[in-house]
Amino acid sequence: SGNAETDALMEIKAALDPSGRAPALASWSRGGDPCGRGDYFEGVSCDASGRVSVVSLQGRRLSGSVSPAVAMLPGLTGLYLHYNDLGGAIPRELGDLPDLAELYLGVNNLSGGIPVELGRLHRLQGTVLTTVY
Repeated sequence: SGNAETDALMEIKAALDPSGRAPALASWSRGGDPCGRGDYFEGVSCDASGRVSVVSLQGRRLSGSVSPAVAMLPGLTGLYLHYNDLGGAIPRELGDLPDLAELYLGVNNLSGGIPVELGRLHRLQGTVLTTVY
């Protein structure tokens, strides 16, 4: 599953940083494998079974959007993207992450409502979803 997760991370990178110039994401490389080989991907942590468990990129001046590809990281327990300049909507696909416990998207320029699908996240404990209409 390493390649599928790396592909997902590359989609997430492209959405978060459309210009491709964010220093925070320079370490995310297509040939890399943050969990299998332990390649350094800034802000990415893995669990004991070799799945991406945390993406932590708060305050990195990212100005893109949150990609639905986040849902392709089935082991994700924490997504920390607060204090950026992200726009667009919160992807409803986040509701497909069974283990997601912490979701921080506050202090961005997100638009639209909070997807009803997030109601499926029964493990969600810490949540900041400041949403602008």
